[in-house]
Amino acid sequence: MQHGESVHPIDKLLGMESGRQQRMGVVYTQMETISRRAVARNRRASAPLTVVQHTLLTFIAATRDCRAIDIAHSMRLNRSTVSRQVGDLQELGLVEIATAPVPGTSRGQILVLSPRGRELLESSTRANQRELERRLADWSDDEIDRLARGLQRFNAVDDA
Repeated sequence: MQHGESVHPIDKLLGMESGRQQRMGVVYTQMETISRRAVARNRRASAPLTVVQHTLLTFIAATRDCRAIDIAHSMRLNRSTVSRQVGDLQELGLVEIATAPVPGTSRGQILVLSPRGRELLESSTRANQRELERRLADWSDDEIDRLARGLQRFNAVDDA
């Protein structure tokens, strides 16, 4: 290291001889910080939805013929938990039950975003994207590409 160069706090924490367990601890702590900050940020007025509401509305918007059971299965949640959350979204006027039945079955109700749900999801997404842009403002394109590839690889792991 050249005189005057600073050591990144992560590098200091890890050191040259750190073990895998210590590295995993650092990754976990950083991911926990991201989650905690997202929750705190969404409590402010700039993001109109909670993290849970945003996540559920995003899933419903992206999933054709989405039913509560699909959410529970995909997110590995208890069906009663999902039913309660979906009920809350319905009470808030963010989610509606589609009038058409689920194709190939007589069971399950198809969930769709209401116009208000779509509006708030778009607003929440914009607020989250602005925050991401702010945090990555001084990153190079290469650094952003590496982060994106790493996150894609991380999220591609099937933890079933």
